[in-house]
Amino acid sequence: MSVPHARGFLLLRRGGGLWGIANAAVDGLARHGVDYRITIGGSGGNGGGDLVADEILGVVEDLRVWPLAPAVSRFWPEAAAGLALHGREPVVVVDPGRPPAALRSEKGDRPDEGRE
Repeated sequence: MSVPHARGFLLLRRGGGLWGIANAAVDGLARHGVDYRITIGGSGGNGGGDLVADEILGVVEDLRVWPLAPAVSRFWPEAAAGLALHGREPVVVVDPGRPPAALRSEKGDRPDEGRE
């Protein structure tokens, strides 16, 4: 079960990108072969489920999150809770109710599978 008072963000890598998920939305984390599975609770009937990560970087307590600018929406077709910076890297902050396709656990596929 997620911890409503949990602070911070879980940072992970998937497909070369850096992603953040609010700790309060994380229900579980487990190693699954070469990947990690993050179980999240979503709001409403369309959220929640398992996400996949290539690497777990850890938890950061303070991450300043900015809302997506309208111009970003033209180039980023999926929902996001916002953008942040960790060090010098951009972080896409996941909306737990509408996780991006790049993180969803569908058939266990990896985004780079089949490429050589």
